[in-house]
Amino acid sequence: MTSELILLASGFALAEGPVVHGSGALCVADALAGGVRVLHAGGGERQLLAGRKGIGGLVVHASGALLASGRTVVAVELDPPAGTERGVEVLGARHVTGFNDLGVGPEGQLLAGMLRYRPFRGEPAVPGGLRVVDAEGAAYDMPGEVIWPNGVAVAGEWLYLSDFATGTVLRARWSAGEGQELTPWWRSPSGQADGLAVDAEGAVMVALGSGGAVARVLPNGDTAELIPVPSNFVASVCFRDAGLERLVVCTADNSESPQLGGCVFELPAPVPGAPVPVAAIPLPDLT
Repeated sequence: MTSELILLASGFALAEGPVVHGSGALCVADALAGGVRVLHAGGGERQLLAGRKGIGGLVVHASGALLASGRTVVAVELDPPAGTERGVEVLGARHVTGFNDLGVGPEGQLLAGMLRYRPFRGEPAVPGGLRVVDAEGAAYDMPGEVIWPNGVAVAGEWLYLSDFATGTVLRARWSAGEGQELTPWWRSPSGQADGLAVDAEGAVMVALGSGGAVARVLPNGDTAELIPVPSNFVASVCFRDAGLERLVVCTADNSESPQLGGCVFELPAPVPGAPVPVAAIPLPDLT
């Protein structure tokens, strides 16, 4: 299947958090160099949130705005008015060092992975968490220990959350309005579990970090397939196209052409993806 890889973009320090906007644009963050690159469906590209580092997750809001993680979670329009290019805060950083990956629950809840230490600064690991913000703006934290929260998604009755620090994917029964406990469900063969997405059969596609591949994990926890990627670090995934039949894979490098840096690849998905809801949390005025 790797022979069917298409290179969509390159030149990233660390491509992360891919998400498809309603306009068809593919939005990808550069977690290390900063900012978000918007790859428009008809060609062309623009930059958002220039200089904002630490963006590990992006989601689309019902208003059409883009939500981006980092020290806080901010909202920005795809064609932002002058003065708002850096985003407007929607989730503050009280009691956390920042937010990593983001996801969306079935009723438009924002799922935000919280960090309570700075892993890239070599700080000692401290458990983080997963915050859920509903359409009314009410928030709660899911119980269960997670250290470095990464990919997060809901598939049917289950919520899945990667913990990069332990190389596991955690799982909890999804119930809107109350937190069920996150417990270990699957361990990555590479010892690292990064971004994830779910397909139409309820399987979880997990980026394996330094494992250089994407795993397709069945709902029973069996690994059905490992998809190799020409990279020493595979960071995140999403589905795109009308039938969600294409798998987008983001990396920190290109092992076959190192001069390209971090890349965004696309290939046929083993199984089409499950639709991803848009966030419906309250937003401040972005104008």
